[in-house]
Amino acid sequence: MLIESLLVLALLVAAAVGYLLYQRRQADSGAADAKHARDNLDTVTAWPPEVTRLLTAGERTAHEALVKALPECMIFAQVPLARFIRVPRRHSYAEWLTRVGSLSADFVICDRATLVIAAVALQTAQESERGARRRARMARVLKASGVKVFTWREHAIPSPDAARDQIIQRTGALDAVPEPVVVGSPQPQRRAPAGNAKIPVPEVLAEAVDDGPRREPPSSTWFDDLDSAPTPLDPARKRPDA
Repeated sequence: MLIESLLVLALLVAAAVGYLLYQRRQADSGAADAKHARDNLDTVTAWPPEVTRLLTAGERTAHEALVKALPECMIFAQVPLARFIRVPRRHSYAEWLTRVGSLSADFVICDRATLVIAAVALQTAQESERGARRRARMARVLKASGVKVFTWREHAIPSPDAARDQIIQRTGALDAVPEPVVVGSPQPQRRAPAGNAKIPVPEVLAEAVDDGPRREPPSSTWFDDLDSAPTPLDPARKRPDA
């Protein structure tokens, strides 16, 4: 009787194990089929593209204020941090991209050599708690890199004169912005700048400024790194033979 009970118990255990293995195999097969179906989707057919505006109404107002306030600078909108921030490579670059590298600064203020001077973060009236945390995390990274961050409220954007005074007082970097000279042309007549700063409004640069490879931006293919494994970018260096 005991032997028969043990045999029945063993058969039940074997049946349960077999059923679990079957279910797992079915789940793996379904996941593989789903992945195969996703990989076979046509990019344009599955996601029909449609052009939309790059900036919201509030962002356009802020961009216009910055352009008028700082005519000697270059103003860029919606720039990913990975485009102008470098980080050490002793840890996974893909992990850094996942955390903050893919976040975009609302506006980046640069000199004529595209060296970043400051950044402006625009706080919307309906900003969510998650959005506030994301903005704070981005500001923390920018401040650690030496970039001054200005937070403007979407419904309280300063005037061009007020924006110029605010940015110049906190950065002081605009004093070092050189006035470019157009090659082969006489020195242009200087106009009085907006605000209180004594900075001439420059003409367009005749040619790009070359300030060496050290300040060249990171690769524009930063998005490809989002799919990379959490490994350092540089391959392991071979140790010299002893």
